[in-house]
Amino acid sequence: MRSIPNSIVVGIGKGGSCKTTLATQLAGIWSSEGKRILLADLDVQASATKVVGLDPREVGDGRHLMDAVMYGDDLTTIKARDNLDVIAAGRYTKTLSHHLVTSDNGPESFAVPFEKLMASDRFDRVVFDLPPSGSSRLADMAMQTGKYLLVPTSAGVDNLEGLRVLAEELEILESDIILLGVVLMKIGAGAPRKRAETRAEVAEILAGVADPFHTIIREAGAAYDDSRKAGLFLHEYAEWASTVSVTNQIHAKIKIPTNLADLAREFYELADEVDDRIALAERILEGVNP
Repeated sequence: MRSIPNSIVVGIGKGGSCKTTLATQLAGIWSSEGKRILLADLDVQASATKVVGLDPREVGDGRHLMDAVMYGDDLTTIKARDNLDVIAAGRYTKTLSHHLVTSDNGPESFAVPFEKLMASDRFDRVVFDLPPSGSSRLADMAMQTGKYLLVPTSAGVDNLEGLRVLAEELEILESDIILLGVVLMKIGAGAPRKRAETRAEVAEILAGVADPFHTIIREAGAAYDDSRKAGLFLHEYAEWASTVSVTNQIHAKIKIPTNLADLAREFYELADEVDDRIALAERILEGVNP
């Protein structure tokens, strides 16, 4: 089975499970640290495309990926930041998804354009932002050809129950993808008991399969909304906010979320954790004693 080199799939779950938030924020941090990142948006709603500040209609509306998979064209990427390119999604993403439903060689036709890009040495890592489970054949293609998987989840019976079918879904897809772990998100920093209980539940559900990451991302709706309106990643927004004096905040009526710096710090810590797990997985795959 084909496996796209250095690829990370972020997903599995219903809409609103923080897949796009996780994928985009990690991609942004890694690119700011000097890694050359390709962010592939596979959702017809083009949420990841919009988060990085691009208008889907102005950057192909998903046509570039459709043409590469369906007709063999070279895959066009759009520069969003230094070290960060995007494969935009949009209305043509739906057309591509429908095509893959009846395609006899779906995984191969999907993987080849990405394999070519990674072989060109333009990128160190590709991050796939999946659509909600069951809404697109593209999610299946990424799961079947991606190398590593990150799964975001939050507290709650429905979200945790979804993890129980994770191994079954991977088996049905006949996927060789490696589950790096589960990222706990939207759990308040002021709720240590809830954090501990949720981590313990996730660890029990995935015992022998994967571990939850140590870093937990707090609930911070205002910070997410404000950074998106500003067209910035959370860490970029936090850096900008640190330069705005209290006087300027008062005069310009700027309201900066009080938890913004802590939220950005948590994503930095998570990015380092993911890097460490990838490095460990690579050593294991190469047969090196970890």
